[in-house]
Amino acid sequence: MKSPRKRTLLAGGGIVAAGLAVVVSSALTASAAPAPVPAPDPAAQVEALAAPAKQAEEPDHTPWGDVIGTGVQSAAGELVFYGVKVDVEQLPQTTFGIMAGHRSADGKVSAALTTNESEGSDKSPGFHAVSGGLNGIPAFGYYAGPAVKITAKVNDKAVTAHQAAWSVDPNVVVFWFDSDSDPLDLAAFDASGTQLPAGNTGVGHG
Repeated sequence: MKSPRKRTLLAGGGIVAAGLAVVVSSALTASAAPAPVPAPDPAAQVEALAAPAKQAEEPDHTPWGDVIGTGVQSAAGELVFYGVKVDVEQLPQTTFGIMAGHRSADGKVSAALTTNESEGSDKSPGFHAVSGGLNGIPAFGYYAGPAVKITAKVNDKAVTAHQAAWSVDPNVVVFWFDSDSDPLDLAAFDASGTQLPAGNTGVGHG
């Protein structure tokens, strides 16, 4: 079983910056005169001040494919799930994630919690990006493969997940539970009842 996926981030993994060592020659003496520093160009200073600060790129929460309704209502609206595009340099094999959100009575969809694969291919057979519940969002994730039934143990009880195929790729099955407790012993089965590959059944917690 792989390590649990991180949930609320679209990118897992860090960036390592290499330090730059500066070597000063021992031949320099205290009496050595410093090199003259050229005066700054006033025009360049004005241009730099006028340039707008570069803003960090916001993640794209636009639904990719159909929004999956659950019928579960709260003060925030109906609980929904939908795909979102992921384009992160550190995750070359991850192209999408699953967003949990809400749909208001007027049809407006708001984002709440994203989960995506952070190791290996996002469509390798098995479970991916399983997220524990948070702030009223139940445990959810997706399965890559022909799963028609997904089961787990939640609060020491055997349960069957709700599920729906993603319209962009029907081989990707979005699933969710009624509880925000962690789903254990996740298993997926095809139409003949044969158990499918497990993939990554670890549960992420932010």
